[in-house]
Amino acid sequence: MKSSFHGKIDEIPGVYVDNFENAEQQGARAYFLSHYHSDHIQGLHSAQLMDVLSKNNVTIYTTELTAAIINDDKNDERIMKYVRGLKMGSTLISLPGLPEQDIPDLCLNVTLIPAGHSAGSTMFLFSTTTQNILFTGDFRVNLNDLPSYKHLHDGDEPIKLDTMYVDTTFLDSNYENFPRRSESVEKMIFEIRMFLDSDENNAIALHTSAKYGYEFVFNEIYKRLHMKVFVGSDKCRFYSSIPNLVPGVTNNETSTRVHLCRNRSENSSHSSCVQKCHSNYLFVHLSAMKWLNYKEEICSVDRVSPKRMDVCFATHCSKKEIEYFVNYFAPDKIIGFPNEYKRTRKRNELFDDGRLVKKKVKVDKKVDATLLKLMFE
Repeated sequence: MKSSFHGKIDEIPGVYVDNFENAEQQGARAYFLSHYHSDHIQGLHSAQLMDVLSKNNVTIYTTELTAAIINDDKNDERIMKYVRGLKMGSTLISLPGLPEQDIPDLCLNVTLIPAGHSAGSTMFLFSTTTQNILFTGDFRVNLNDLPSYKHLHDGDEPIKLDTMYVDTTFLDSNYENFPRRSESVEKMIFEIRMFLDSDENNAIALHTSAKYGYEFVFNEIYKRLHMKVFVGSDKCRFYSSIPNLVPGVTNNETSTRVHLCRNRSENSSHSSCVQKCHSNYLFVHLSAMKWLNYKEEICSVDRVSPKRMDVCFATHCSKKEIEYFVNYFAPDKIIGFPNEYKRTRKRNELFDDGRLVKKKVKVDKKVDATLLKLMFE
């Protein structure tokens, strides 16, 4: 798996984010991890990194939930000795100097801000006495909520950002728009309910594009259908450690007709997922990649065949959301990852008389609050 980001924060020597490769050559003073997805943890469990951490007493900073995920995934006391979970909000971190480069000690203020991408995901706002640098990590935010991000505002105005490192996964004209996740899940559950009600031998196989980030889906299925999602013993063990966040999962397959599926095709057997298979499955695939040129008038669920349903569930910002976010904060410098950031939208398409156009969108605050709690606590 290729890393999404090269890791180096140029403005703060010795600070690296979401890339742990070539640790011996980096001269890191501190590492930061925005979330635990494979394209952001390359080198994290390497012997080379362990040597550097132990020799130089370097810390890896992340959210408390991501720290728990690392511990559950690897159960390695050696790496956990150097992982520090931070709460959302601001923390002052002391970085040692680099005498060989004539770089003094530094007190760095690090603020963790909800990223909306997956469980435990965060943005990092790095602040020194002279500059503010925002690293978004992979992110998906409700644009109407931007004014409520207090750590990114001074009063009612966005703070000055010297540099923004921004997730550009879908900065592509083919992905101009994505539906809100809560809307897609509502439509998905409607279809699932009809399928399950039509025959007691029918069952659901959920397939997700990443290991974490779909906990909101599991909880909504449980809330609406009163049926938990069966997951494997390893995943259930981890979720049981945070039951208040993920009550919608179970390791008792006889109590439900919905399971998290390891297969990548609707034509595969489900015997590797559950011991007792049902006679008829609907394979439900949650992803964003196939949803090119999505428009509001297009339904965000697609019944591809009697055995398969695709759901548009985007955990990254669409092109329009990325551009809106960047223009809202108007940083002096923009660095995109994994793709270069290029301005393609005319300023007057987002602004009116020099001010950002903020369109009112009906928001289900209860649903959004639940999603935020899942993503960030």
